[in-house]
Amino acid sequence: MKNVIKFLLMLCICTASTCKKQEENENCHTSIRFSNNLATSVRVNYQVLHPWHYPDPISILRTLSYTAKHEMYKVNSGEQNNTRALNNRDCIENTFNRSDGFLDTLYLFVFDAAVIENTSWDIVVRDQLFLKRYHLTLEDLQRLNWRITYPPTEEMRDVKQWPPYESE
Repeated sequence: MKNVIKFLLMLCICTASTCKKQEENENCHTSIRFSNNLATSVRVNYQVLHPWHYPDPISILRTLSYTAKHEMYKVNSGEQNNTRALNNRDCIENTFNRSDGFLDTLYLFVFDAAVIENTSWDIVVRDQLFLKRYHLTLEDLQRLNWRITYPPTEEMRDVKQWPPYESE
């Protein structure tokens, strides 16, 4: 019994030590900076899925239901360079540099916060109630210096997005 307890204790220690967040540097970005230039709050979240999920945004939206429940995904009106909402424990670059080579697109969704807070998630998914869906590659993120803006700026015109980019 003592050996089992020691083993479990060691397992817990080993598991806890692997949960340490990576330090951010030029080759490792653990967050994407998000700026909200709207007069209202938005909620943002991203998902990276294998190509067999493309181009079905409904399957991606279903995975983001927790966006509606947590305040960390909320970016207030006029807030610049929010790193809380699009944060990761590991380097985001690692998501793209997988050994299977399948993951090449990060889908970033921007939602009207009021809609998310007052509408059932099933309706959000069914009616695709997002303001913008960015299809970001690693090259896009690097070119944009890991900063995404909503509404998109002229600098973001070449990023694949839905609805498509329109200059003002």
